[in-house]
Amino acid sequence: MTALYNYSNTQGPYRPIWRSFETCKGPKQGDCGNVEIRNTQNMSDVIFYLDFPKDCPVTKARVTAGSVQKNNITKKMLNYALEKPCQHFVLGPILVDAFNLSSACKIKKGQYTVHVDMREKCRMFLGSNFFYGIYTFKVLAFNNVNNFFCVKTELEAGKL
Repeated sequence: MTALYNYSNTQGPYRPIWRSFETCKGPKQGDCGNVEIRNTQNMSDVIFYLDFPKDCPVTKARVTAGSVQKNNITKKMLNYALEKPCQHFVLGPILVDAFNLSSACKIKKGQYTVHVDMREKCRMFLGSNFFYGIYTFKVLAFNNVNNFFCVKTELEAGKL
């Protein structure tokens, strides 16, 4: 009988450690407004500050993920495009609840302070067990004319 591979050294319950977490430039030339990240100390209450001088529909989103290999080379794992981001099982509730979006997935002009528990959202997206290693994630939300937001992060999924 052949012994089964022991996955316990490569995957399982994990502890997320963020190496970086920052805004980035989206794919469109213009932005709906200003987006700042104001707190990332323990990632359980990341505070986004948004100042939007105009209404902004969110019609598209993109999530990309990669695994950081030796020599800091990133191997792309996921390139996920969403045509209806407010209906996505993870991104949708964040957008709708945090920004009080309408059923048309539009944010009204104004200033917003949004609190997001990134540890909780990480568990929602990756589950309670994952492969150990270092990963990059980039999340973009935009419409045909402007960027809504862009966030990129490097996360280490380590053993508990």
